[in-house]
Amino acid sequence: MRHLLKLLPKVDTLLSHQDLQNLPQATLKRVITSTLNTLRDEILAQKIDENQLQIRLEQLVPTIKAQCKLAQEPTLKRIINATGVILQTNFGRSIFSQSLLDEITPFLQSYHTLEYDLHTGKRGERYIHTKETLCEMLGCEDALLVNNNASAVLLILNTFARNKEVIISRGELVEIGGSFRIPEVMKCASSILREVGSTNKTHLKDYQEAINEQSAMIMKTHQSNFKQIGFVQSCDMRALTHLAQEHGLIDYYDLGSGHLGVLDLPNEPSVKEILKHKPSLISFSGDKLLGGPQAGIIIGKSALIKQLKQNQLLRALRVDKFTILALEATLKAYKERQWHKIPTLAMLQIPQEALQQKTQSLYESLKNIPHIQCEMINLQSIAGGGSLPEETFASFGVSLYHTQIPTKTLESLLREKGLITSTKQNRILLDVRTLLEDDEKRIVEILNHIAHQENKGNNDRFS
Repeated sequence: MRHLLKLLPKVDTLLSHQDLQNLPQATLKRVITSTLNTLRDEILAQKIDENQLQIRLEQLVPTIKAQCKLAQEPTLKRIINATGVILQTNFGRSIFSQSLLDEITPFLQSYHTLEYDLHTGKRGERYIHTKETLCEMLGCEDALLVNNNASAVLLILNTFARNKEVIISRGELVEIGGSFRIPEVMKCASSILREVGSTNKTHLKDYQEAINEQSAMIMKTHQSNFKQIGFVQSCDMRALTHLAQEHGLIDYYDLGSGHLGVLDLPNEPSVKEILKHKPSLISFSGDKLLGGPQAGIIIGKSALIKQLKQNQLLRALRVDKFTILALEATLKAYKERQWHKIPTLAMLQIPQEALQQKTQSLYESLKNIPHIQCEMINLQSIAGGGSLPEETFASFGVSLYHTQIPTKTLESLLREKGLITSTKQNRILLDVRTLLEDDEKRIVEILNHIAHQENKGNNDRFS
């Protein structure tokens, strides 16, 4: 074992190697140290013998170069979304159009009145910038912005139900991505959960019977990422608002997806519909069906919004200038009905004829690539991102397979190049609904590159 350890080169020797001189020294030293430590651990654990070590040492410099290159690349990479999932949470949900970015870029490149009042010359308030637009568009009394809807839930519960009971239906104790659960966030907010009803049915009397001197709030949570069917019943917000007001409680609707009523979505309540019942508070996301930046939007009665602003927790949950600028620009596009500036809305509303044209164009670009067999097919897109569960949107796309490479391997190769697809019946599926303007060109480049590699005799890689 000792003689194997002596075969390892010194860090300084590798640092001075001529093939490694053009690499950043700090990164190089970190990679060399990590690589040698790994080899040393494997030797001590008797995981490699002398022959295996010699092979690893012969490849040591190329390995270090490759790892340094990888370390210099950003971990956040652009990808092509060919899955047909419009609001894929793992892909960043809503994206921004170039025209919208052009509107906000000048503000990001200069100082501005984020918290400055030009009339008084004194400190202003960052929350006024989106308040007026939201109130005008939705008809609400007041509005407040935090960094996501989970923050909105936490802030509302902590402000109005700290050490008090929150009455909520057992069927609405939802869990969303990342194991975020309503009961757990209630604990974080120091609120006491009072669940009522059963998993599939909750009646108004269940809420009525749960009200006591410890009650502070009646909360309703929209089932935005799942759907209950069959023998089910729930209470609408109108009835809950009336009940809460009868007993001097706050009624709060965690609406989730943030549908503003622009799209024809019969199974999704819009913010405006809920506001008709004059609830105390509503919160929803900015980066789901609204199509804007990640944000938690709270709307409702001015007196309650004022209390939220006085909670010290708000400082930890406050939004930055980019969120404010991006949401304001998105809301402006809503007011002017410029849907092309909001890619999420554009993708949800794209006409079937346009989808067919995109599919035809992609098919024509792919059909002559060596070893690629493809055809145009009907597909079903989904909203994703915890929105519109079970709702599908008729779409089109291209189904393909490679005559020399197994589909599972091809899917992996495409993913490594940043092309994310789905597979079905041993074929790669490309849904054109979520493809952006320049994606077709890049898809062709990726598949041509794979074909070129295969033609160079790399069959062993794909077997």
